[in-house]
Amino acid sequence: MKFKYLFSICLFLVSATLISAQSREEKNKHFSHKMGTYTDTRDGKTYKTITFIREHHGDEITRTWFAENNQFDVPGSKAYKNTPEYGKTYGRLYNYEQANLACPEGWHVPTIHEWKHLFHFFGGWHHSGQYLIEGKSSDMDMLFGGFGQPDGSFQGIGVHGNWWDNEMKDSNSAGIITLKKGDENIYHSKVGDSHYLSCRCVKFHN
Repeated sequence: MKFKYLFSICLFLVSATLISAQSREEKNKHFSHKMGTYTDTRDGKTYKTITFIREHHGDEITRTWFAENNQFDVPGSKAYKNTPEYGKTYGRLYNYEQANLACPEGWHVPTIHEWKHLFHFFGGWHHSGQYLIEGKSSDMDMLFGGFGQPDGSFQGIGVHGNWWDNEMKDSNSAGIITLKKGDENIYHSKVGDSHYLSCRCVKFHN
């Protein structure tokens, strides 16, 4: 009886996994993405970009993102531990005000709605982390760049990545998106706006 019970549990878990995978596969039939490049005329830096295309009731909905962390040198922004090599690999770290100056004309720090739209492509908040990190199928290459504290210290490189969203702003804090190493979940929270985080840019759309 115990064996039959355990077998039933295993069969249920396998079935649930297959259904979940089939559901994601069915959803993926309705979207695609293509790679491109964009050159920031302010400093000549060329970024990889990625355009996500989703079919919705016969229409195409597109969003174009930087596929790399921003590296534009806004005055006061930092490289992790003030080390230029980290900045070249992981991008620069910005406080909230600086992040909103880092994206070039025609681009902006993503709103939470735009972040959600991105996560929707890859299974939502509880699954998309595994697809968005470096080298995975999304081509977004979201690196674990850590963050900087207002007191000038740094932590978390190689362990977690943190990106500003352009909403949830109040008098001294703002919303952030966090991915953690070994965790497929996406986290949304608030921190003080004087922390230094990574920045992605998304293109304004009609």
